[in-house]
Amino acid sequence: MLVDSSAWIAFLRGDRDAVDRIDPLLAEDRAAITPMIAAEVTSGARTRALFDELTTRFAALPSLAEPTRVWPRIAELRFSLARRGFQTHLVDLAIALTAADARHTVITRDRDFERIAPAIGLEIVVF
Repeated sequence: MLVDSSAWIAFLRGDRDAVDRIDPLLAEDRAAITPMIAAEVTSGARTRALFDELTTRFAALPSLAEPTRVWPRIAELRFSLARRGFQTHLVDLAIALTAADARHTVITRDRDFERIAPAIGLEIVVF
């Protein structure tokens, strides 16, 4: 399962729901990350020590690589969603396409994934 930035942030803040969902994934080695997610979360660290700790911990997780030619696909998907009246963030689209190609479910707090998921056949868990 690919843990999105929003879920990691809630987890790191001690949000009970996030902890209850992510702890078992970590215990079972089922939590994955992408370099983009790691960059989003670590860049928000309040101290160098926390930045270094998060970088080390995230490096130990399975990391999904960006699919081939992901950026033209992101452009096409963003264009398509915009024609339906939904503006999306490039990072969310990159995460979604990476997860879909790797056949991973995304666990997230970000409701924007609810509009992205049907367009690409992505499984999501929003909490």
